[in-house]
Amino acid sequence: MTNKHLKIKPSNILRIIYATPLNVHKHETGLTLDLSYVTDRIIVCSYPVLRFPKLMYRNSLEDLITFLNIHHGPGNWTIFNFKAEIGSSDYKDEEVRNIANRWYISQSAKVITDFHDEQTEKLVHRLGWMDHCPPPFLLLQHIVDEMHNCISRSQSAVVVLHCRVGKGRSGTISIAYMMKYLDCPLAEARDVFMTNRFRPGVSRGVVIPSQLRYLRYHEMYLCYDLGSRNSFLANCAKAEFKLKSINLIQPSSVILSGHCVAYIKIQKYNSDRNDVITVATLETDEDLLGRPMGGGLSMCLPLELDVSDIQLEFGITSKTSHMINNIGAFASRSHCWLNLYCELLRSNGASSLAPVTLEELRKLQDEGQEFSFNIRWNELDGAKGTSNRGIKLFESMTLKWSLL
Repeated sequence: MTNKHLKIKPSNILRIIYATPLNVHKHETGLTLDLSYVTDRIIVCSYPVLRFPKLMYRNSLEDLITFLNIHHGPGNWTIFNFKAEIGSSDYKDEEVRNIANRWYISQSAKVITDFHDEQTEKLVHRLGWMDHCPPPFLLLQHIVDEMHNCISRSQSAVVVLHCRVGKGRSGTISIAYMMKYLDCPLAEARDVFMTNRFRPGVSRGVVIPSQLRYLRYHEMYLCYDLGSRNSFLANCAKAEFKLKSINLIQPSSVILSGHCVAYIKIQKYNSDRNDVITVATLETDEDLLGRPMGGGLSMCLPLELDVSDIQLEFGITSKTSHMINNIGAFASRSHCWLNLYCELLRSNGASSLAPVTLEELRKLQDEGQEFSFNIRWNELDGAKGTSNRGIKLFESMTLKWSLL
């Protein structure tokens, strides 16, 4: 161990302060790292960087790789990067390779001088998606299985998961892995992640409603036998849907007053999963789709979709007042993610005997089975991972759709 790792630097002090809420792994290398062992094979950290100013308080990528090589050995670690947003301080794959190569040289080990794509994949997997959101369901399964492949390479192999802070996205994947490969119930896996990643009383870990919803989908998926799971994933990938209506139950006076218009945006991930694409916008304006319905408003579609994972975003606007629009942009910022195929199975009562094929589900649909998703206002996601949903627009919402 060189002395440079033991020096007290301003950057080390800042990193210690930044990591105060976290249950940071104690080690004797002298490196200041925000790094936690969720299990003995799963490490979670905040994202590592190479450049200032974030190098002052974020993990140093070079220090992280040094730690992994010392404690687990070269070739026994794989980084999973769940951060889709790109910043000026972010590392590149070739920088990971270069640092690893320099470490090999410094240790007089075998030097890898020619890195190919297949070797790059052993070092870094970039499988990110938007912050404060769940991953697409199929991506969730792919990541968990790929982690297991990496861990299974040797008895000392580990995976290093990071997003931005090492909480929501990394926590969702850690929990899903423990559920599938360690036979850990959802509630227990959540507790394991919370306890091993955060200091007591600081954070409850994964709490964003949509991320928990996708973990419940994962829980449902694991109820099926292996053959049915394969069918589950295949049908989830190819299913197409027709959204029929959205009903707002007990809309608030903000909507009924006529001064504001409530909108619902139906969105899906873009190809890079770093943003969403709005495929339709519905409004409660009487000139458009809003119609009174008992104690609520019904907005009729139809809208055809070729993806299962969608986001519903709710807000208010005005056609006459720019001031209301500006206020509305901050006053109401709630949304939720759902997977239409998984919700089909949930509404049908998921069990080991429940149908998962599209043919079986279409037969139920022809016999009169309706598929719907209901959510209360206080179950929606708030702004930027918080519980701040803004002005309450309705008591609950029901989405109805059918299979194509």
